[in-house]
This record gives sequence, C-alpha cells and structure tokens, in this order.
Amino acid sequence: MGITERVKDFFEIPPSHDLQVGDLVTCTCHGGVAIVLELYDDPSKAEYPKMNMAKIWWIRPAYTHMTRQWMHTIKRLNKYGEQWPE
Repeated sequence: MGITERVKDFFEIPPSHDLQVGDLVTCTCHGGVAIVLELYDDPSKAEYPKMNMAKIWWIRPAYTHMTRQWMHTIKRLNKYGEQWPE
C-alpha cells in the first residue's frame, strides 16, 4: 500500500463511533497503545471537511522507529480493552 492509498482513506466519510479526545486506543494495523489528541470528523468544531482522521500520540509504539505523534484513520481505531472478552 502506497502513500496515495493511505492518504485517500482520510477523505472517506468517517464511520459512526464513540471515540473522544483522551480515549486510549489501539488499532487493527499497528497494535500499539495511543491516546486520542484530536478528531477531525466534526466540521462544526473546526474549519475542515468531515474526515476519517484522528491525531493520536503513541504511549506504547508498536515499533521502536515510530514517531509518537501520528495521523490515523478513525475506522481502524478501537477503544483500548474493548476487544478483550468479558
């Protein structure tokens, strides 16, 4: 997957979700643990179109060479712990 394919995903309509700024998240592609810093899915709160994009900060990066601040698609983020069986 190239940069074009990854960037175009940000311009898709974001899925419905219950993520909020401050939530701990993990993702289906990297597997580290991060905190949500900003969501870009509400055009009434900012001056940009509705996007499938979140700014996260990796608390525990999946790889040692990852930068901590990251732009990620919302659709591949899960609240940390939701995937665990009860």
